[in-house]
Amino acid sequence: MNVFHRRLDHNDYTVAWVCALGCELDAARALLDEEDHPVKALLGDDNVYFLGCMGQHNVVIVTPGAYGPSSTAQSVTQLVRTFPNIRFGLLVGLGGGAPDPPRNNPNEDIRLGDVVVSEPIDDYGGVLNYDVQKWRNEDFSEIESRLDEPPVVLLKAIERIRLDHRFSMEKMWANIQIACQKFEHLPEPIYRPTPHRDADQLFRPGYRHIEGKTDCRECDVDQTINRFPRNSNRPVVHYGLIASANTPVKSSQIRDRLRNSCGVSCLEVGAGGSLMNFPCLVIRGICDYCDSHKSKQWQPYAAVTAAAYAKDLLRVIGTEQVAVTKLAQAP
Repeated sequence: MNVFHRRLDHNDYTVAWVCALGCELDAARALLDEEDHPVKALLGDDNVYFLGCMGQHNVVIVTPGAYGPSSTAQSVTQLVRTFPNIRFGLLVGLGGGAPDPPRNNPNEDIRLGDVVVSEPIDDYGGVLNYDVQKWRNEDFSEIESRLDEPPVVLLKAIERIRLDHRFSMEKMWANIQIACQKFEHLPEPIYRPTPHRDADQLFRPGYRHIEGKTDCRECDVDQTINRFPRNSNRPVVHYGLIASANTPVKSSQIRDRLRNSCGVSCLEVGAGGSLMNFPCLVIRGICDYCDSHKSKQWQPYAAVTAAAYAKDLLRVIGTEQVAVTKLAQAP
C-alpha cells in the first residue's frame, strides 16, 4: 500500500512519462523517489495518472488503455489538457532489436536487455512510422511519417549523459537494482533472465520458431548467430533510429529490411506518426529481436532498463532548463 506525502497541483507537473504495458508502468512507478496524492482529471479525461518526483522533476506517468499509436496520441492529448505545464514527454517501454551483423566489439551489438534511444539522423527526427503490411510486400520506399526532433533540452541531455556513460553507468545500474529490489517479494519478481534458462539467442533470418513451444530450448542451436561474449551482464545503451508501426513485428525479414534500408536499430509500437507534434524522446528496452522467436521472457527486465535510463536522463536536466522550454502541445 502506497503512502502519499506530497499533494501538488496540476500546474506543478512538467514531465510526462508515457508507457503502454503493465510491466512498463511497474518499472516507472518503482523508480519514483516519492509518489504523490492523485489529482482530479478534467472532465472527459479518461486517463489514469500516477504522480510523483524523480530527482528535481515532478512527473506524470500515464498508460494508454490500449496498445498502439492512436491510443497513445489520445492519452497524450488528454494529459496535456489536464496538466498544462508539461514541457516534454518520455515514451518509455519495450522494443525489438534490429541488430547488425556481429562486430568485434560485443558492446556495439544490440542484445536483449539493452536500451535504444531515438536519435535524429539525416532527415529523420529519431522515429519513423511505417506500414508493416507494405514492408511485408517489399514496398521499401513506404515511410509514412517521421516524428519531429526532440526539443533542445532533451538533445542536450543526451549529449551530457553520453559523456557521463563513457566513464560510468553506475547511476543507471543503481536504478535497475532499486527497481528489481522493490519487486523481490512479489509473486512475479523482476530479474535479469538467467543465461541457462532464458538465453539471449539471435537466430539466423528465416529460421522459424518451433510451433507450439513457449521458449527456444528445443530450437536448433546451430541456427543461432555466434556473437562475442560480453564481459558484463549490464545493459548497453545504443542511440539510433526507431521504427514505429501499429502492430508488433514477428518477421526477421521485415526487421532486416528496415535496418538495411533505413539504418533502424529498434522496432516498436505506439510512438508513430500520430505523435508528430508532441515534443518527446523515445526510449526502448530490448526484449526480443522481432522474429518468430519473440516471447515475453525478457519484457519485465527490459522495461526496467529503459526506465532506469530515463530516470538517469532526468538527472542531468535542470529544472531551470525545463522552465524555459516551450509548453508541450497536444499531438
